[in-house]
This record gives sequence, C-alpha cells and structure tokens, in this order.
Amino acid sequence: MSSIQNLNKPKDAFEQLEDEEGTRQGFCHIRIQQRTGRKTITTVQGVAPEYDLKKIVRYLKKVFALLLLYRILNVALVRTWFVPDEVFQSVEVAHKLAFGSGHLSWEWQHALRSVIHPSVIAALYWVLRFIGLESPATIVQAPRVLHAALFALGDLSFLKLARRLLKYRLAATFAVFAYLLCWFVFFCAPRTLSNSIETALILVALNWYPFEDARMPTRTWPYMSLGVLSILIRPTAVLVLAPLGIWHLLRSDRKVQLLFYECVPAMASIVAIGIVCDSLAFQKITFSTWNFAKFNVFDGGSAHFGVHPWHWYFSQGLASVMTVQLLPVCLGLFVHRSLRPCLSLFLISLWYTVFHSLLPHKEHRFLLPIIPFLCLHAGHFLAVSYRGSWRKSSPLFKFCVFLIIVVNVPLSLYTSLYHQVGPMAAARSVSSMLIPGSSSHLLQLLPCYSMPQYNHFHGQNVHIRSLDCSPNLLNDPNFVDEADLFHDDPNAFLLHSWSSFVNVSHIVIYEKIHELVRNFLDSRGFLVCDRLFHAHFPTSSRQDNYILVLCKS
Repeated sequence: MSSIQNLNKPKDAFEQLEDEEGTRQGFCHIRIQQRTGRKTITTVQGVAPEYDLKKIVRYLKKVFALLLLYRILNVALVRTWFVPDEVFQSVEVAHKLAFGSGHLSWEWQHALRSVIHPSVIAALYWVLRFIGLESPATIVQAPRVLHAALFALGDLSFLKLARRLLKYRLAATFAVFAYLLCWFVFFCAPRTLSNSIETALILVALNWYPFEDARMPTRTWPYMSLGVLSILIRPTAVLVLAPLGIWHLLRSDRKVQLLFYECVPAMASIVAIGIVCDSLAFQKITFSTWNFAKFNVFDGGSAHFGVHPWHWYFSQGLASVMTVQLLPVCLGLFVHRSLRPCLSLFLISLWYTVFHSLLPHKEHRFLLPIIPFLCLHAGHFLAVSYRGSWRKSSPLFKFCVFLIIVVNVPLSLYTSLYHQVGPMAAARSVSSMLIPGSSSHLLQLLPCYSMPQYNHFHGQNVHIRSLDCSPNLLNDPNFVDEADLFHDDPNAFLLHSWSSFVNVSHIVIYEKIHELVRNFLDSRGFLVCDRLFHAHFPTSSRQDNYILVLCKS
C-alpha cells in the first residue's frame, strides 16, 4: 500500500483504506471529507477495482437503504406496549414542549431526565406542523420512524464494527445475522426509548474508536462527543464508554495531547450544552445526568421501581433477551481463539452486567447496549463452523442457525403484534369514540403509567386522569400510592374518590378488575362499549387478558 502514488482522494479516506487492508478484511470503510467547490469521492489509483471509492460508497448506501427498510418494517410490526418510559420519558414530554399538553411524570419534577431526547422529538413535531403534515397519526408514528432511522444507522455502524474487529468477512456477516434476528433488538429498535438511542449512538461512536488491532486514527474526538451525548441521554452509557476511554488513554503514546486537546474539548462542549438545556428546561441551574446517577445509584432510588435478586441478569435477564444466540456466543469465546475478536467489548459487557447486578432494580431493556457486542462472538463461532456450504458445515453450525431463525422470528412477531397490545388498542378505541369539538374526560384505572396519554390523543379536547404512583421520596412509613390503594380495594377507592371523577365520560379498566366494581360503575351509568385483547400471558397480577372501555350512557 505504501507504494501507491498520486492518490486523488481525501486523506482520511486513504487512511481508513490502509487500516482495513492491513487487517485483510477485503472491505474498505471510508470517511468522506466534504470540501467546498470540488468532488471528494474519487478512485484510488493503483488498487484493485473492488477498492473504487465510488463503488464502496454506493455499496454502503445500498446497505443502509436495506437496513432502513428493515427498520421501517420494524415500525409497522411493533404495535405493543412495553414499558412506561417509551411514552412518558419521550413523546409525552415532547408533546408538552411542542403543543402545551402532556403529562409530566414525577421524574421531571426532580430533573432526573435530560430534556435533549424529548426536545429532538418536539423539534420533529414543529417541523411536521410547519410543513403541514401534523395529524394524530404522524404525531404517534413520526418519532418511531425517527428512532428506527437512527437505529438503522447503528445497524450499519455495527456492520462496519464487525468488519473491523472480526478477522474475516464471513464472521462479520454471521455477527450481523445474529444481531438483526435477535427478537429483543427487533422488539426495542423502533420504540421511543432512551435505551434504543443509547445503543445506536454507542455503535455509531465506535466507528472512530481505536481498537488494538488497528493503528491509532488521526481523529478520535467524534467517538468522545457522540459518547458523551449518549451518556447525557442515558447515563448508563458511561459504563461502556468510560472503560473504553481509559483504555484508549493508556494505550496512547501522546497522552497529554489526547487528554487536553481532544478529550476535554470534545466532552466539555457537549456537557456544557447538556447543562444549558437542563437549566433552561427546569428553570434552575442543574445537571440531569448527575441527578440521575445520584438518585438511582448513590441514594438507592431505583429500588422504588422494584427489587430483583443480584443474580437476575445472569440467571434470567441475558437468557431472556439473547435466547438461543447465547449458545454460539458462549462457544465463540473458546473456539479458534487466534481468530476471535478482541475481548475488550466482551469484558465491558461483563462489567456492564455486573454493575447493573449491584443495583436493586433490574429490567431487560437495560441489557440492550451489550447485545451487539455479544453477537460478535456468535458471528465468530458460526464462521469457523461453516464449511463453505450448508451441506458441508458442522451439525452444530446447522443447529445454531436453525434455532436462531425458528426461535427469534416467531418470538419477534408474537411480542411485537400480540403480547401486551391492549393499552395501544384502548387508546385508539377511545380516540375513535370522542366527539370532535366536545370536551371529554378519560379515567385510566390501570396499573401505573400503562397507557398512553395526550400524545395519542393529539388535537382532541380530552382531559386524562390516571392513578398516581409517585414513589415515597420522603420515606413516610404510612405512604401508599393511588395505584396500590385502588388495587387493594377498588370499591373503597372509587367510593372515596368518586367526587373527583364526576365528569368522567370514558373509563379504561382490566376485565377482572371491572368484575369487582361492576355494580358500582353500572349504578353510575358506565357500560362496556369495547372489549380489547391485551395478552395471552399477563406479566403482572394486576393485568388481565382483556381490557374494557366503558362509556357513560
């Protein structure tokens, strides 16, 4: 490569080409540097035709287009409810910012969340209004499409990361295969969750990270800036990026320059933007990232959301989100060690899981960022087990590929189309019943934050009341939230609180709870006007297979 002369191309494009050729991957990843006044996409002279930069760029565009199409299909198929944060930490807050109506959960009263994520969605809403595309459908779906597009960019970044870290191209292909078919990734990708943004931004940032099998790139500040941005949106990203940053610094032969001329400026500018945004949003000088860490980690506040045993991620969590992909992942750690990817990302995944295991509250979605890292090892095992054709490949290869397909595809479709579909269906049902121009009052007698609110009733004159479940932040020994009061004794709760519900026109309630309060609600004129399927396997004792919509006669 050093003998090539007269390279009419951007400098960093050639450096990337040299890096990739040095690792014998047969695929060139480039960064095109935009320059005013002339084209910068040129052909590398003296290199084989497959390294034509124009062809490479066209190839990357085609791959991204396919990934984007896949994620748009993902948007169309995912129609179920997952967790409250999908709505109440993103689109509901954005609706409040853009249109003035929206419920702010208790976290926003204590500045525990960054306003950056909902502000981006609010900006999208303003654009929709400006170009005349504002409608109830676009208000609900446009943020999901935006998240899917960002996730597709993360998918492309994972492909490039796999080509960099795995020793040969086939292993990268199988790693992407294991990743794209993972049911939990499919389930989460288009959802408006900060975890999805965190995962995509980390993967994009790693495009600029100097792993040990590649020469130090001339520019590393992009991974630092994107990394800090992901931390502002989801502070747990620091568990991935801080070890990588320290490792980068320790390996660098220009530590002072790296620290003070790249790291500090790149990080400080993004942190400053985060502090300014938070301070303007909460009308006081504050930093939500620190508030989040202090509340959830140092003060143990995450216990308010539920407590799980320390081993939950290892005994249940990883097996649930990875399912059969865990088999090739585990095998990939031990076979053909000379060809396996560097262990840095696996060790970070282990550290990430151990740290989360020390916190009392645990959720499946917290594992989303490490799934692509684990799939690298699945790709390694599948590649070394492949013998050039399906017939010649090892029985274990066939078994793993067969399991990945037959387990993940049905599971992806079932969880996306049917499991916990009730809250979304109920929101659509109630919305269709509301009379345009008239005022309506909706009472959600459901578990805490388990149904969308104003974002899903855009442009309708509706007042929404749900059961409050703010945590006991004052540690009052006699504290009981509204949701617990209602489910402990539904009739007593309604009898005591009905004076504040007299204007209610519609009620949403689980069928088995309705059986307990049927007489009370019948006497107030509320009759069942819709019965909606929710789930075959309810995930809590407070849920049921069906949700009812009651209308006042």
